Amino acid sequence: MLKAHFMRQNGMLISCTVSGHDEYTEDAGYSVLCAAVSSAVQLTSALLSDCFGAPEDCVTVTPAANEQNQISIRLEKPDPVHSRILNGLLLHFQALAEDSGNAFRVTVSGS
Repeated sequence: MLKAHFMRQNGMLISCTVSGHDEYTEDAGYSVLCAAVSSAVQLTSALLSDCFGAPEDCVTVTPAANEQNQISIRLEKPDPVHSRILNGLLLHFQALAEDSGNAFRVTVSGS
């Protein structure tokens, strides 16, 4: 299962972590859902760092023990614009999750 978890702090989104893999695919190793999620994270990262001044190191990719990578966007000093950009990613992921059945789960925690 593909999972995305967003964290909110003081009303602003401050992070998103995506992990797992879409197990339903007709072509081993390729998933349209995973490609869509990966592309959305890459676009969000570019918007944050290249267009809106977030530090380039706000995105980290961590190899997992089960060979499924984890990618995270974390804003150490979030501002309202950066939070709105992450909110756009959240809305996009919620739409993908709705269309994917049970293949993608999106959660939000924090205040």
